[in-house]
Amino acid sequence: MKILLVNNYYYYRGGDCTYLFLLKKLLEENGHKVSIFAMHHPQNLDSEYSKYFVSFINYDEEVRNINIFSGFKVLNRTIYSREARIKIEKLIEAEKPDIAHIQNVHHHITPSIFYVLKKHNIPILWTLHDYTLICPNTSFLSHGRVCEKCKNNKYFRPSIERCKKDSFSASTMAALETSIHRIMRLKDIVDVFLAPSEFLSKKFLEYGFSESKMVRLDLFTDIESPDKTKESDYYMYAGRVAPEKGIKTLIDAAVKVDSCKLKIVGSGPLLRDMTAYARSKDKNNVIEFLGHKNREEIINLYRNCKFIVVPSEWYETSGLIIFEAFACGKPVVGSRIGGIPELVKDTERGLIFEPGDVEDLSAAIKYLLNNPDLIDEMGENAVKFMKQELNPEKHYQDLMGIYEKVLSRTS
Repeated sequence: MKILLVNNYYYYRGGDCTYLFLLKKLLEENGHKVSIFAMHHPQNLDSEYSKYFVSFINYDEEVRNINIFSGFKVLNRTIYSREARIKIEKLIEAEKPDIAHIQNVHHHITPSIFYVLKKHNIPILWTLHDYTLICPNTSFLSHGRVCEKCKNNKYFRPSIERCKKDSFSASTMAALETSIHRIMRLKDIVDVFLAPSEFLSKKFLEYGFSESKMVRLDLFTDIESPDKTKESDYYMYAGRVAPEKGIKTLIDAAVKVDSCKLKIVGSGPLLRDMTAYARSKDKNNVIEFLGHKNREEIINLYRNCKFIVVPSEWYETSGLIIFEAFACGKPVVGSRIGGIPELVKDTERGLIFEPGDVEDLSAAIKYLLNNPDLIDEMGENAVKFMKQELNPEKHYQDLMGIYEKVLSRTS
C-alpha cells in the first residue's frame, strides 16, 4: 500500500510529530511505501520529498512586522494555501498514493490540499491531535481557563474574548479560519477522523461531527519496556513549558512537598518566567530546569525517575508522554481533565488529582513518595497495559483494518 503522511512539521516538535515518525517507521517496517508532505523548516529532518514541501512561514515574525502585505500573506496562508494545493498535486502525480493520513495541517499547509486528494479519489484519514476544527484557540482555553463559548457555531466569541494571544486581530483571524473551514465542510470531506481518546471523540460529537466518521484509535510508542525498572532520587515533568500545562501548579506543589527533587524537561513560552518563579519560591533547591532534551535523553530520564507528573490544565487529547512513561515502567500523577484519566486509571497506573489544585497534587506526590512499593506495583501495571493495548503491532493491525475499510468504501 502507498501511504501519504501529511503534517505541518517534519522534526520532533510535539506529539503530532513524534507520532508521525513512529507511524512512518511502523508502516515502512511492514512493507508499505510512505511519502511525506510537510512545510520547509530549518529544523526539519532530511526527506526525499522535501522538494514538494511548502515554503516556511514564521507567523511570530509576520505578526511582529504587521503591514497590509504581511496581513494578507498571513490570512491567505492560514486559511487556504494555493501553494500547498499545487505542490501536493505534483507529489500525488509522482507517487500515486492509495490513502492520505493527515496529522496537522492548520495554519501552514491548510485543508486546501483536501480538494486535490478528492480530485484524485484518495481517501482522507485525519488523526486529531488538538481541537482546532471546533475551537479557534485550538485548546478550549481563554486567558488560562477552560472555555467553550464558541459552542453552537458562536465563532464571533473569540473577537470579544481575545482568547488567542490576548489579541483582537489574532483572535478574529482564528475565528475566521474556523468559520471558513466550517463553510468548506471539512467534516464531510474527510472520510475518517481518528480520535486518540474517548474524551476527544465525545467532544467532537458534541460539536456536530458524525459518529459514523469518528473512530477511536489510541496512539502508541515503540519504547521497549525494561525487565527491571530503575529508580533515582527524583520525579519529573517533560513537555512544553506553556500556560496550559500547569507548570506553576507543579512548582507550587513541589515546593510544598520539599523532600524530593523535581526535574522539569522542555522549553516553551513560559520557560524564563517559570524558572524565575521557581527560584523565588524554591528555598531548598528541589526544582531543576533541564531545558530541551532529545527523545533519547528524555527516555533515559524516564527510566531512572520515580514517576512522572502530567499537571495539564487543558483538555489534553491523550498524551504520548504518558505512553512513554508507562513503557518505561513508571506510574503517572495526572490531572483529572481531557483524556488523562482514561490512561492513568486512578490507583491503577498512577494517581489522579484535580487540575490546578496545589494541595491535591502535593498530596498525591507525597503519597507516592511515602509508598515506594506502590510505585513499583503501578509501574508494573503500566508496563502490562502498554504491552497488551498500546504496542506497535496492535496499532498496525487496527490501523490497517481502518485503512482497508475506507479503501473498500471509496473504490
